[in-house]
Amino acid sequence: AVQYEEEECAIILLENGANPNVHNNKGETPLHCAMFYRNTSIATKLLSFNADIEAKNTSGQTPLLFAIKKNRQMMVEFFIKNKANIHAVDDKGRTALMYAVEHKSTQIVELILQGGVNVSASDNYGQIALSYAIASGNTV
Repeated sequence: AVQYEEEECAIILLENGANPNVHNNKGETPLHCAMFYRNTSIATKLLSFNADIEAKNTSGQTPLLFAIKKNRQMMVEFFIKNKANIHAVDDKGRTALMYAVEHKSTQIVELILQGGVNVSASDNYGQIALSYAIASGNTV
């Protein structure tokens, strides 16, 4: 229901015991889908039914990391406001800051830096956020 932006249907399903943390074949939860469609209303409802804000897809991305990757600033702000772990890493050890600089998201970079992330954190291959910025041609 979330994938098709059927909010009323999603609410009825949740109220009748649907699992807010069910995964699709990509490991995405309804919260990942709500992020993709920029739907804070459904995301809020999912969180009220105990959706896991730290659930990871098959790439190890939480909804926050996925939002940063897709450059969805409004959703990044939403997840940060709702206490998503800004220090989360994916399966390759990539941080929120790495995703933001790689995708040239200046405002998202600023949001993440305000959260006090470790700018020197390295991924599983020893690369830091600055390496991602240089590789992507980012001048942030």
